[in-house]
Amino acid sequence: KLAVQRRDKIRNEAKTEFKKMNSRDLFTAGVSLYWAEGYKRPITRNGRERTYHVVSLTNSDPQLIKLFLRFLKEVCGVPEEKIAANLRIFEHQKEHDLLNYWSSLTKIPKHRFDKVYKGVSKSSLGKKPFNSLPHGTIQIRVGDTKLFHRIMGWIDGMKSFG
Repeated sequence: KLAVQRRDKIRNEAKTEFKKMNSRDLFTAGVSLYWAEGYKRPITRNGRERTYHVVSLTNSDPQLIKLFLRFLKEVCGVPEEKIAANLRIFEHQKEHDLLNYWSSLTKIPKHRFDKVYKGVSKSSLGKKPFNSLPHGTIQIRVGDTKLFHRIMGWIDGMKSFG
């Protein structure tokens, strides 16, 4: 019981250190999120790397997704109507319920959810129990090659501090 109280006290004190996120904080957080979780691999067709690319980030954490959407809108100036999504859910989950959940959370209308994939991704096979992602995962997508290359440039700039 004492350990739980200590843990809660430390976490609550640390939480107050994030009183308000300014635009620079949001910029740094968004670039960091994309560096860690965004799709960065070059698109290759017929052995040649293509220069076009969508901005794409996939995750299961609702708060991380909300923060990334703030980054897209407030820092990158992406209009709401350019943001689309896909879902990946498990076979036992109800597509309709999860579509409602993510649409409500992200404020992305259901008609901008392009695909719902059922089953576990190849990269996740054997890594997580099937019930560890109660809302599946969402992929946020923006079809904007210039923005993709700009974010990649920001990541390159951030790498110089490593």
